Amino acid sequence: MNTPLVSVVMPNYNDARFLRESLPAILDQSYRDLQIIVV
Repeated sequence: MNTPLVSVVMPNYNDARFLRESLPAILDQSYRDLQIIVV
């Protein structure tokens, strides 16, 4: 059985600072089948 893909959509407007804080927190999760979409 395949594990489901989890998509994380992050809205961002001219503020890379929050990406530097948020992306590591998402990537540190134990669940590995992630798709990260930054808009």
